[in-house]
Amino acid sequence: MISFSFSSIDTILFDLDGTLVDSFTPIRHSFNHMLRHFGQERELTERETLDLVGGPLDDSVARLLPVGLVSSGTSIFREYYEKVYLEMTYPMPGAPVLLSKIFQKGLSQGVITNKLGDSAREIIRHFGWSSLLPLCLGEGDGLPLKPNPDMILHAAQLLKKAPENLLFVGDSPFDLLAARKAGCRICLLTTGTHRREALITLGPDLLFDSLGDLGQWLRGPDRDP
Repeated sequence: MISFSFSSIDTILFDLDGTLVDSFTPIRHSFNHMLRHFGQERELTERETLDLVGGPLDDSVARLLPVGLVSSGTSIFREYYEKVYLEMTYPMPGAPVLLSKIFQKGLSQGVITNKLGDSAREIIRHFGWSSLLPLCLGEGDGLPLKPNPDMILHAAQLLKKAPENLLFVGDSPFDLLAARKAGCRICLLTTGTHRREALITLGPDLLFDSLGDLGQWLRGPDRDP
């Protein structure tokens, strides 16, 4: 699966939810709040929540509500989510160490997410990662969402980096498709929305079970720990 070396990479861009942070609890609570608002008594399970996320929020809401309620449902989700997400979101294990190591190596890094850009940047500020992740693009920033490659390509332009020297790290088919269309390398993690078996079939350049495993690959056998 690995067909390239770390020496060819000068930029690492990350997805956010399921990759750098575990934000699925506030997402599930917000979906369930939305459903209760419309009189539904069902409660989404963790697995059902994972199956919903990754793409645009409107698409997720459309799988739960009739088409005529999608717009208002999305607004209700966001209003509730904004109240609870910071206290219910946590860094993925190994995230702070990995981001610091990448920064110390002098590589460029940033975030490309389908989450609302303002919310994503607030999470980054909340965890004290602003100096490590100075670039963050998401919904509402004027670019189409993944699997469209435009956010990745725009980030490469802003950073003055070539897409072929960029590694994108995510957890879903949306991430892989966006990376492939952008012409960059893709690493998928099993920490988010999809199980390992499903991710293997997509044929990513790299597949790891944790950020720590990714860090090990970045270090390599002959690199500093």
